[in-house]
Amino acid sequence: MGNINGVKLGRDKFDWHVGGNSAIVPEILVPGGNWKPYKLEHELQFNSVSLYDTQFCVTYSAIKVIGYLLNYYISKSKISQDNLNWLKEKGYIKNGLFNASERFNASLGGTDENGAYQFKIANSIYNYGLIPQDLFPLADNFKDNINHKFITQAMYDLGKEFKKRFTVNYQWVDSVKDQLPYSPVQVIVKFANYNKPEDILSPKGEPNHAVCDIFSTETYNEVQDTYWQEFKRYNPSFTFSYLSYKLTINNNNNMDIAEWLKDNDRKWVRNSNTGAFGRCLQNKLFTFQTTDRAALALLDDKVREFGITITNEEWLQLPNTNF
Repeated sequence: MGNINGVKLGRDKFDWHVGGNSAIVPEILVPGGNWKPYKLEHELQFNSVSLYDTQFCVTYSAIKVIGYLLNYYISKSKISQDNLNWLKEKGYIKNGLFNASERFNASLGGTDENGAYQFKIANSIYNYGLIPQDLFPLADNFKDNINHKFITQAMYDLGKEFKKRFTVNYQWVDSVKDQLPYSPVQVIVKFANYNKPEDILSPKGEPNHAVCDIFSTETYNEVQDTYWQEFKRYNPSFTFSYLSYKLTINNNNNMDIAEWLKDNDRKWVRNSNTGAFGRCLQNKLFTFQTTDRAALALLDDKVREFGITITNEEWLQLPNTNF
């Protein structure tokens, strides 16, 4: 297997954090916090043909979180038939389960020989969407596998269409157990194997591996791994760096755009799903591209005083341009 070192620890200063600057509205999906009924296919991050480790654990575990969420929405019929048909026609559903290409987002998220940062992979999903597994499978060598020059325009276009239909946001959280009713959680651990499946792992050493946490008790966190032992139990004190995702299904495409823009001319607007700000002017939505905290605070005040909040479904239907 070789050395396992797929994670770079760190955060971006503009990342959202639950209970702080996050604009994500919490919604309980699985009250007991057990995501195993929405299980994904067991995939290995090790290329068994060319015999190399992809170092894609951050991307595999991130896409697993999103896949669990999507499988949940599909099983609960909370996705429109149009969106479901599109996923099937484009090849996102494989063996009856959601399956996206790790290579696409790992390469766009800056994965190298030492792995990747969680927030950079999360941003690659936010910025470029997801594409089907079979559209961009693993390369036959490590260097080609992390090189985004092999991504075609058709792949970028399909990822962009995915973004229109499914909005993905992320935030750091403080507790796996508290977050699981809302979503699975990407966590960092020190890689270890069990002797028996019920073993609770407490490995010594620096954390070096990303996994998807799908269940938690007072004594262990259960994760789905991307090596040969699929489900493992870790001592909660030996899991770190908790990142969760929010998936918004954009099902509504019946907005009267002209009437809406007329009724809301000159109003300040906030996207309730992404936290983005804009203003309606000249029959368009003018959007703000800024990470300046002072500017964001002023925009928030404007929306509260003179504005409205809309869903991402509505936001994406509006003609827009940047200020």
